[in-house]
Amino acid sequence: MESTRDAAHSAAEYANGQVNNFLDSVEDLTKALKDIDTPDIARVRAKVKMALVAAKSAVTDTATQLRGTAKQVASRTDGFVRDNPWQVIGIAAVVGLAVGIFASRRRD
Repeated sequence: MESTRDAAHSAAEYANGQVNNFLDSVEDLTKALKDIDTPDIARVRAKVKMALVAAKSAVTDTATQLRGTAKQVASRTDGFVRDNPWQVIGIAAVVGLAVGIFASRRRD
């Protein structure tokens, strides 16, 4: 279970890093345009800055919400497995049998 958590955590960190890199690139672009003083560019730059703030806030909120949801699901799953070990073994056996049957039919 730890390897699944580590993989999910790594994937989340990668996705979060990619979003942050994109937002940083957009922010760098707006800084590069700061020397241009036309009204149209100034208006676009102001809109982009507001969108950047909103996007960064949304990324943070979403990451926090996903982390909380993942912890709840993991806790519930752990509780179910601990309370019903034989049912979980039965479910795993049925799923394994079904996968085996489907895999053997594909070969034929």
